[in-house]
Amino acid sequence: MATEATPPLECTAEPPHLFTIAGRVRLRNGVLVTLRRIDEPYPPRDVFITSRELKMGYENVYKGCFVCVDSGLKENAIALPKGDVEAGLPPT
Repeated sequence: MATEATPPLECTAEPPHLFTIAGRVRLRNGVLVTLRRIDEPYPPRDVFITSRELKMGYENVYKGCFVCVDSGLKENAIALPKGDVEAGLPPT
């Protein structure tokens, strides 16, 4: 599991929740990314990104903010840069 430092990620809520990629592992059909909240204590959460999402022509993959969903707020997105998601992982 690669655990190099990445810049903070933000969700689209106001004020935004801040996250960092705490770990990543390549699986058969994608990448399992562990997100850790850095602005307040919160349990880390695993987010699965499919190979199809990574092959799309966009710079980022968008996933729902689990902190917003857990709080019952309107779902907001976290933009995960593809380069950060795949950093340090073996090629497919």
